[in-house]
Amino acid sequence: MQKISTVITDALSPLLEEYFCDAGQTAWVVEKIDDRTPPALIGYFDDAETAQLAYRNLRETFGELPEKAELAHIDDVDWKEEYKKFLTAWDCGGLHWVPVWMREKYAVPPGDKAFYFDAGLAFGTGDHPTTRLCMAAIMKALGEGNPAEKFFIDAGCGSGILSLSAKLMGAGRVFGFDRDEEAVRVSLNNAALNGIDLDGVTFEHSGIEAALAGKRADILAANIQADVLCIYAENIAGAVRPGGTLVLSGILGAENARVRELFEKKIGGALESSEAFFMGDWSSLTFKFKNR
Repeated sequence: MQKISTVITDALSPLLEEYFCDAGQTAWVVEKIDDRTPPALIGYFDDAETAQLAYRNLRETFGELPEKAELAHIDDVDWKEEYKKFLTAWDCGGLHWVPVWMREKYAVPPGDKAFYFDAGLAFGTGDHPTTRLCMAAIMKALGEGNPAEKFFIDAGCGSGILSLSAKLMGAGRVFGFDRDEEAVRVSLNNAALNGIDLDGVTFEHSGIEAALAGKRADILAANIQADVLCIYAENIAGAVRPGGTLVLSGILGAENARVRELFEKKIGGALESSEAFFMGDWSSLTFKFKNR
């Protein structure tokens, strides 16, 4: 096993994290030990040639990366087992997200529900700040009125964590879509892992324009990188019905004001309120539409 690593800047760190999260990338990680130590980009590969090629390819996208990276041979380990050390259960509003290997020993409080996830999923585990920000806003929106009467749309569903969590919390209809065909398979597998009844739930391999055409959601969540949100702002804002809620994440904190301003303009007179939330380098936006 080869480890390839290099020191990076604090400014580049969140950009790489966003890129890896969006790409479902698992070979690379960004490590930040403490505030006094600069972040490091680290990748694990089977051999030196593959590692160096992967780094060169990454530099084509991120030219700010140093020209050279350090290679080191390390003993093979069970990386799936190692990964478990960095994941913990977390909860929000009566729903708990629990690593599947903790299923037998994690005590879900009476009346609460659990969503179990597998660390091996290619699209993430829900442990990223953008997912947490999204889920907090979704839980709040579902709690406003009868969730069984609400239609929830998950734009860029990935592993289906937001969609299936909304279903667990009582959403009447759920529609998740993603441009990556693998996302549909992973979402269905996640549903099976949790024994979720898929009545009223649909997953579709589709892009934003086609998927949202003719649809109006009570709650629409889009956990997608900021530039994509901006490109499809009109499609996304137009797919929320009066009185509904739009939740956006995948937005770096520094990009929040720009994205917020654009969507406020697109929503126009239908906008009742907008709020921004932050977690580390990341942020989310919640737009409430007038009930007219």
